[in-house]
Amino acid sequence: MTLERITESNIDFAVRIQEELFPGESGRANFEESIEGESDYSYYLLYEDGVCVGVIGLYSYPEDQDSAWLGWFGIRKGFRRRHLGSRALKEFEEMAAARGFQFARLYTDAENNDTALAFYRSNGYTCEPYQNPEDPACIRYKTVIFSKALTSRTLVPWNNRTIHLTEQIAKQEKYRLKLNPCMTML
Repeated sequence: MTLERITESNIDFAVRIQEELFPGESGRANFEESIEGESDYSYYLLYEDGVCVGVIGLYSYPEDQDSAWLGWFGIRKGFRRRHLGSRALKEFEEMAAARGFQFARLYTDAENNDTALAFYRSNGYTCEPYQNPEDPACIRYKTVIFSKALTSRTLVPWNNRTIHLTEQIAKQEKYRLKLNPCMTML
């Protein structure tokens, strides 16, 4: 498996893959921030035998320098059930550990997402609900956080610290509105 960093030259293709994996959601703003150097986020296209099989990203929050967060991760339908997801997740964990992170974390939908929930558990991640009143989007979007220690350090639960879900949703909506001013989020 190879990773190709998302850049100006491949961002449109990356967005098409991301939208295929997450219909109705937009990762373009995150991808653009990583390209423009506005963040330390890094996003990649995943390739197997020269064919794009998915996307993956790594980011962190300034208030928690110990955790690497998995972003916009998905394997395209025609390539699932070949252990590519587990291999890509392992690549993410190795990249995070090489950058000095102690923990790997991600958030995902808690409802109607049984396959993803089982996938993360089968790859050694522990799950906790996300219910932070300072991040009101978690009330509307039932969310769970998965975590895994990358070193011998004992896993520290996330304990409902903010993941800036409300800000991320607003970022996606702002970008969708920029593309189509008549569109609003349901």
